[in-house]
Amino acid sequence: MIEKEDLEKQLENNIIKKYDNLDFKKVKDDINSIVNSFSMKPWIPQENIFKSINYKNKNYLIDLNKIVRENNKLQILITKNSAAKKYWNTILPFSYRVNDVIRNNYKFPLRIAIFPGVSCMFYCGFCGRNQKAKYDTSIIDDGIKRINNMISDAENGTKISISGGLEPLTNPRLGKIIKKGSDLGYKLPLITNAYSLTEGYIKKNPELWLLDSLRVSLYGYDEESYKKITQLDKSYKIVKKNVINFLRSRNENNKNLKVGFNFIILSENYKNLKEVLLFIKEINNEVTNGAGINFLTLRDDYQSVTGRDENFDKDRKYRITNTMCEDDRQNLLEIIGDFEKLKNKHCPDLHVDYGYSLEYLSQKIFDRGLVKIKGNEIRSFGFPQLSIAVDLHGDIFLFREAGFLNRQGNEKVIIGRLNDEKNSLENNIKNFLRKNEPIKFVENDSRFLDSFDHVLNALVNQAEEDEKFGIPLNLGPIAFKNFDKKESIGNNWYSDDI
Repeated sequence: MIEKEDLEKQLENNIIKKYDNLDFKKVKDDINSIVNSFSMKPWIPQENIFKSINYKNKNYLIDLNKIVRENNKLQILITKNSAAKKYWNTILPFSYRVNDVIRNNYKFPLRIAIFPGVSCMFYCGFCGRNQKAKYDTSIIDDGIKRINNMISDAENGTKISISGGLEPLTNPRLGKIIKKGSDLGYKLPLITNAYSLTEGYIKKNPELWLLDSLRVSLYGYDEESYKKITQLDKSYKIVKKNVINFLRSRNENNKNLKVGFNFIILSENYKNLKEVLLFIKEINNEVTNGAGINFLTLRDDYQSVTGRDENFDKDRKYRITNTMCEDDRQNLLEIIGDFEKLKNKHCPDLHVDYGYSLEYLSQKIFDRGLVKIKGNEIRSFGFPQLSIAVDLHGDIFLFREAGFLNRQGNEKVIIGRLNDEKNSLENNIKNFLRKNEPIKFVENDSRFLDSFDHVLNALVNQAEEDEKFGIPLNLGPIAFKNFDKKESIGNNWYSDDI
């Protein structure tokens, strides 16, 4: 991985003479070990690395880290060209805030997820929402006002997205939020199930054309598969029709608006992954006035993160009980290889984002699944300096999977409510941190974190462990200082750039 000549050029001190009983091979092997470790598991603590290199002097590891940190080729290899590159895309731009999280210093969130949906017409078995809950429509105007005031108060560089929670398009005045964000220069992405993305809705909310991207949650590839997940008749036909019409109109109103699908890999559907591509090809063939689907995001077994304990989130029509076992994931590794060949044949211009764990499989590296934080590892104050979610009430949630109306147990992670100036997002977060009342999390509370939250939580935990061990992030092997800008935070799925 690293040649002797390259290593010697990077040595500022003669590391071999500095430490007793070391030879070049030992140094080379230890550097390669560090690079390999962080190329596979970005959240690995320095203490684990120290034990693996098996050398008693901690300063030796610090010097090795410096060599890796100052070698641009190795930095690119780890963060851009490794199997863990999707994890690094999330970790790098948030790393400069971890000390503020650890010390409970107030900072305005780097990322805000807005959940403006009023209800949802689907009953997906992997979704943790309270399927009986919906917002009273009488609060819509006040809710939009609170959200728009928050957007106006947001700091420059903060990334804002619109999703759920509940289905965003059930809010008949969603366009007002999009308009506010667009007027202030935000490139807004929207996640929707597209069931309500009708021509009538678009006419009432033409602000949709101001979006930067629109991602449709895809729950199947034919009528049977769609109904199995959504539990709703005709959902497949309606979504397909709406997407085709939207793409045709997009090509006339805003060709720069990127449209894509998100497909969740489950034990029930992974063997039919190629059908998703054929579905996209079929849609693209119907769009004769320009581009079709721009991107596809594939995401790992959702329930592996949100949990499936039947004692919680009981108000469901049904729940998915199976999970992706190791045999399934081995099979999926081969299927993704065939999927890539089919994509190049039928959808050569389609950008595919494999997300965190599936990226390993796409590179033919077996991986058991997403990084997951246990209940007793959840930050007792969350990480509002990095990310929060806000719903139509103006309730502020520490974690994204908690942001469902009346979800069982989620009140513990609601840290305040937006209202007038005294109850702004800034004041709510400051008050929460000032009270210094840590939240007591239990094992099943991990269901309130989505995969993004789990990664951020793992990052902060790692930084805290490393600091206690005596090798903080700035002395680790990654040049985090090169990524300490808000502008580095990605907010789309149609490119691999941070």
